Amino acid sequence: MKERFFLFFIVSVIVGCTPEKRKDNSLAHLIPPNTAVTLKINDFESFVSEIKDNEILSKINSLPFAVKISKKIASLKYVNNQSKGLLTFSGTNDNFDFTYIPIDSALQLHMDSMANKTVTSLRFNNQDFKKYLLDSLEFYTALIHDREILSSSLTVLQNLRTLTESDNQQLKKFYRISDTTKLAQIWLNLNEGDTFLKQLFEVDHMSLPHKFADWISLDITLRNEEILLNGVSISQDSSKNYLGIFQNKNLPDKSKSFIPKNANSYASYTIADFDRFTKSRLAYLELESQSDSLFATVEEVGIANIANEPIVLIRTYGAASIFDYLKSIQKDAKEYRSTEIMELGKTGFLKDFLNPLVTDFKSSYVCVVENTFIFSENLETLQDVITDYKMGNTFEKSGLFKNAAETITEESSVLTLENITGFKTSLEKNISSDFTKGIKDIFFKDYLFGSQFVSEGNFLHTSYFIKKISDVNKKNTVSSLFKVVLDADIVSKPQFVTNHKTHKKEIAVQDHDNVLYLISNKGKILWKKQLDGRIQGKIHQVDIYRNGRLQLAFTTDNEFLIIDRNGKEVAPFTLKYEGGNLNPLAVFDYEGNKNYRFVVTQNNKVFMYNNKAQIVSGFKYTRAEENIMDAPQHFRIGQKDYLVFKLSPNKLKILNRVGDIRINIKENIPFSQNKVRSYKNTIALTTANGLLYQISPNGKIQKTDMGLNKDHGLDATSKTLAVMNDNILRIRDKKITLDLGVYTTPSIFYLNDKIYVSVTDIQNQKSYLFDSQSKAIPNFPIYGTSVIDMADMDNDKKPELIIKDQDNSLSVYKIR
Repeated sequence: MKERFFLFFIVSVIVGCTPEKRKDNSLAHLIPPNTAVTLKINDFESFVSEIKDNEILSKINSLPFAVKISKKIASLKYVNNQSKGLLTFSGTNDNFDFTYIPIDSALQLHMDSMANKTVTSLRFNNQDFKKYLLDSLEFYTALIHDREILSSSLTVLQNLRTLTESDNQQLKKFYRISDTTKLAQIWLNLNEGDTFLKQLFEVDHMSLPHKFADWISLDITLRNEEILLNGVSISQDSSKNYLGIFQNKNLPDKSKSFIPKNANSYASYTIADFDRFTKSRLAYLELESQSDSLFATVEEVGIANIANEPIVLIRTYGAASIFDYLKSIQKDAKEYRSTEIMELGKTGFLKDFLNPLVTDFKSSYVCVVENTFIFSENLETLQDVITDYKMGNTFEKSGLFKNAAETITEESSVLTLENITGFKTSLEKNISSDFTKGIKDIFFKDYLFGSQFVSEGNFLHTSYFIKKISDVNKKNTVSSLFKVVLDADIVSKPQFVTNHKTHKKEIAVQDHDNVLYLISNKGKILWKKQLDGRIQGKIHQVDIYRNGRLQLAFTTDNEFLIIDRNGKEVAPFTLKYEGGNLNPLAVFDYEGNKNYRFVVTQNNKVFMYNNKAQIVSGFKYTRAEENIMDAPQHFRIGQKDYLVFKLSPNKLKILNRVGDIRINIKENIPFSQNKVRSYKNTIALTTANGLLYQISPNGKIQKTDMGLNKDHGLDATSKTLAVMNDNILRIRDKKITLDLGVYTTPSIFYLNDKIYVSVTDIQNQKSYLFDSQSKAIPNFPIYGTSVIDMADMDNDKKPELIIKDQDNSLSVYKIR
């Protein structure tokens, strides 16, 4: 399908962009005329960070056209305070230009350190311009409609003066409905794309999709090994655009069940109403209407490439008329593996009925399988198709399709999938063979390229994607990602923390010398910070300024600290406590609005702070009756808050927000070493003599003898209870017998709508992982000497886990 090269073109435009505070009103009326590509960047810092982390873009940026774009927009690196901006590209007969329009800040150029610079003031038609020359780099700025704009072209800036509020109506619509929570959007004016692309790829002729659509608007999502572009394609007059042919009911694609597993490319076009399809395609081709019922029962056209040989599939709900026609033009027939193969005397008829889907194809041979006609240009290819079908080696079982299945919808109008071989073949057809030579050197052999169009009313939901193909044989397995060796032995549980810029995970861990490390999701140590003591319990992430920037909050033996993601202490939160002996920090966010309550407990003293490190004056419980055993906890059950304190040796205090008694617990409870949890709308804990206490909101206590030994372990969520007793792990009502050993307290994780339960045998250095049904995750146990932490580290819907493996090293694993 000819439009597939657009995917690669869109990705190339992303490389190396730079922009910038004002009210975010639509600035679409400032976009230059004849603009082919508009990139709206909503969060420059995160966008650039995602670009740098994206392996696909790192492979592309050395290609000639990407280098050309980078050189063209080089002046953007001198723009300061980038936050949001519009970056546009347009083509002329001898060049292409860019224009940058800041959205929410004034344009600030920083070139003080440049020695060879020249700034010239120009004036044309009562308009002032500035020309900048830095060595061989030339660009211009001007104040137009109260907005300072930068461009590589003086002519473009001059033309902007003539724009009015009535211009760029479609771009204004895109701007108005754009999702500002996305990193960026890209808007393509396909009626202006021809000239720009020819200049970009330096070719005289490109076989562009003829009248493909008028506009495409796409949200950009970047992941480590994946690029997703999702949006809509719009045709002003569907009868004159290629995509208008497919504005019909969507159907599941089924031709993948007949195409060989080793196909390099696959395209499916579903047709719910063949009569409507015929009228639309003839209008698009500007041909006279024709009446022919031969293909009236066709539901899908599939096209694939096997070893550089094309095949075409036609799936029908009634094969009789087509079969009779094929028999009438049959030249010869032979049987292969109990399947009849017809050799046809007329080989160009598919184009007559299916152009522009099928072009330049000779239907020399055909066979019929389950109401599906499979055509090929040579006999050997069709025989291979039959063999693979008989053996079950079909495309729907391929790694290419299985990896794409995570991204695509079940029903669509158009679906295309290609590996690098198929993708390069498409590029050679649509651009030039010279262009594909550079791709051979950037190792895309493990990637799939795809697109999908889902019809809805007068537009089509549009998706383009590139993603790395994972080995399907490694599905439901665990594999090692990296190992990090610290300078000294690890003393804290390694844990995942969130990078607020990329929204991916990093790792925080402390060593025996009290050095805190922050480690990237690639295993690189980002920084180290020397602390005065050992971190107590877990590190909390908070947003004390409520601006999306996260900090790390924790206590050591004698300090309460908050540090930013660069390892710098956030004043005034470095608080010291004479005598030490602090419990782990507790952080309460009652309403989920980041109005935090930081609770530090020391012996029998309670300190509750707000976001400004001030003592919360309204909280009454500042001194407990006995020493506090652990960090207090907050639970919300129904509409009420419960603050729970364990006092040594056996007193339980359950308070409300201001520190008054919420539930009066009169009896002594011989606590186990496990934390208090909220389970089935009760406050739940276990005792050293093996009882499970469940305290209801009205104060009723239910006790269940679970036959637990003193050293049992427990964790719970609102609906799931996990208990480790000797070598018996109980998850809900199911029990698993493990090897004899010394086991940690179980940990429950909820990731991607799935529950995981982990325990580690620290004696035999094995870590186990189960699902909520007590089923072991394949390839566990793994080697490890600590409890694990789990997270979706790179936001790819496949969880990672971190564990201490040696005294001074940790390992990260991915579960597929």
